[in-house]
Amino acid sequence: MENQWRIAPHDPEWRDRFLDLGIKLREALGELAVRIDHVGSTSVPGLDAKPIIDIQISVVDLENVSNYKGKIESLGFQWRSDNSDKTKIYFREVPGNRRTHIHVRRAGSFSEQMTLLFRDYLREHPEDCLRYAEEKHRLMALYINDRPKYVEGKGPVVWSILQKAHIWSMEVGWQPGKTDA
Repeated sequence: MENQWRIAPHDPEWRDRFLDLGIKLREALGELAVRIDHVGSTSVPGLDAKPIIDIQISVVDLENVSNYKGKIESLGFQWRSDNSDKTKIYFREVPGNRRTHIHVRRAGSFSEQMTLLFRDYLREHPEDCLRYAEEKHRLMALYINDRPKYVEGKGPVVWSILQKAHIWSMEVGWQPGKTDA
């Protein structure tokens, strides 16, 4: 399997990989999933990224994990109950499979909306998309062997872009578009 702990040039196949999984998730979850969206850097055309697909599933009842856990696990994912982020329920691929992150969030929550806004803003603003890619390359070179430092290092540029995205959202009346799957 390819090394996924690297920054790769954007690959149009990432969208196809998302769609394959998104359709399976939609079939498994049905109406439980208010939205199923391709998020993260692989969802932004032209953005260099770690070749890891991030999927956000929006649900009405986040706390009742039993409603959706078995359905997601039936597709080859494991619930990461040790996840410390209380705004989401996190699933990862079964070891040995292509790296995929599934983030289940409450529909309409700040974290759900912020993730979609960040993605949509980057899709519309190539200069910030490039700035973000350059920072990811710089941080990967510095922290190739220290994942937590790499993730922490992205914070300042992410918050800077989110501040601009917030202003943009008010100017254009941004709202999330249709679900991706």
